[in-house]
Amino acid sequence: MPGRMSARQRGVLLVLGATALWSLAGVFARMVAHLDLWTVMGWRATLGAASISVVGLIEWRRGRMDVSFGFGRLSIVVAALATLAISGYTAAVMTTTIADVMIIYATLPFVAAGVGWLVNREAVSARTLVAGAGAFVGIAVMVGGGLGSGRLAGQALSAVMTVAFAGMVVLQRRYPQASMIAVNAIGAFGSGLVGFAMSPHPALGAWDFFVLFLFGLTTIGLAFVLFMEGAKLIPSAEAGLISLLDVVLGPFWVFLAFGENPGLATVAGGAIVLGAAAWRMAPDLRGERLW
Repeated sequence: MPGRMSARQRGVLLVLGATALWSLAGVFARMVAHLDLWTVMGWRATLGAASISVVGLIEWRRGRMDVSFGFGRLSIVVAALATLAISGYTAAVMTTTIADVMIIYATLPFVAAGVGWLVNREAVSARTLVAGAGAFVGIAVMVGGGLGSGRLAGQALSAVMTVAFAGMVVLQRRYPQASMIAVNAIGAFGSGLVGFAMSPHPALGAWDFFVLFLFGLTTIGLAFVLFMEGAKLIPSAEAGLISLLDVVLGPFWVFLAFGENPGLATVAGGAIVLGAAAWRMAPDLRGERLW
């Protein structure tokens, strides 16, 4: 039918939508920067978990998930990694620049390749090794430029978050029957419990609660669902390349809204990381074999 959107076009739009929502994380984090880290973590994770759970319930009622949600012996480990990743992400965006967090997270494909080799003995192509080395040069440039600025703790948390996400990716490939919706909901609830346990429980105004609600709904719930649906319709390399826009958009929104300048070293390091990731995915996008 003329004018009807193709499956690939829908997939691209869904992944673009997810990336746009993820890129707003820094804006939400800066809007509640006056709150303590634990309070932000508790509310963001809990509200995000609630939104994912609603989606999971709908999927279950439609018969798309079995009664056990595909849970197996590795699912608890993946859920624990999800708790660590979600907690680490919240802590990172509250303690360093958004550019730092996004650039370190952009190394996820290379970290996942390393974890996959350690855990599953998955082969790693020479192109991935070269691109990974280039990406970590970019990280070294960025971290070196941040020495003495009080950003090392946030950068370290970003690295922990990235390793945890990489572990989730690798273990999910090992046990693909597990529902990522259920795993992420459990992980987010776990992060929420940690946050509330450590929070001083300050009184929240209606505006703060609204921002935290949007923070959790968009960056944990809605974006995840849009990305998972879109990734089913386009090649994984294409989805990965589109999601890299987050590395550019996230710092850009925060710069526009709050004037947060990541610094020349971060921009230079980020350019190296993005270039390495794009070069690594280029053969996949063209359907070529990796060397």
